[in-house]
Amino acid sequence: MRRRVAFVSGGAKGIGEAIVRKLAACGFSVAVGYNTSASRAESLALELQRGGVNAIATELDVSDPRSIEKAANSAKKYFGFVDTLVCNAGISLVKPFSDCSVEEINRVIAVNLTGTMLLCKEFAGDMTSEGFGRIVNVSSCWGVRGASCEVAYSASKAGVIGFTKSLNAELARSGVLVNAVAPGFINTDMNAHLTAEEVAAFTDGVSVNRVGQPSEVADLVEFLTRENLYVAGETISVDGGLL
Repeated sequence: MRRRVAFVSGGAKGIGEAIVRKLAACGFSVAVGYNTSASRAESLALELQRGGVNAIATELDVSDPRSIEKAANSAKKYFGFVDTLVCNAGISLVKPFSDCSVEEINRVIAVNLTGTMLLCKEFAGDMTSEGFGRIVNVSSCWGVRGASCEVAYSASKAGVIGFTKSLNAELARSGVLVNAVAPGFINTDMNAHLTAEEVAAFTDGVSVNRVGQPSEVADLVEFLTRENLYVAGETISVDGGLL
């Protein structure tokens, strides 16, 4: 049986933490990539280690190519071959597009899109050399649909979808399958600022009429990392059925 090793960016909290926990429970060794949440990442890795999981916390700023290279090299040095990459790190920007500064727009693109692309670049070469790999990129329902007052964010996440399809077309015949997930309203810190009224207004437009949980995204991500997989170049929504 293949020894599975995953690198998860933005793995210290929210959806990323749920993905780390799910993959660890399924037998993966895991590198928890973090930027500002050092204590949470280190605590998570320590908890997993105490449970018998081979896990480390790895500092990572996906907007910095040098940081990406350093984190990737650190994981490869510790684990050897990393066969699974989950690009989850991301930031939001909620304001009218006309009020967004060039710096804010560039920052969102750098983290959400360029960071995803460069992370994939760091790991994909080894995957193709080994003839096996699984990459899962985290997009958003707004990358599929677009959203008012989240134009830069939506554009960055739409870019992730196009990138996913294109990278899969390039890598799939080498045994590396690339897919994306598009979460809807998920109960994470990113949405913690919303009022109860705002949450209710959103869930009114969801067919299952509730907020999603990080574990529900993690379940789908885990499926997309499986060895026997006939899903490639797809973006699968986890949005409760947005109406």
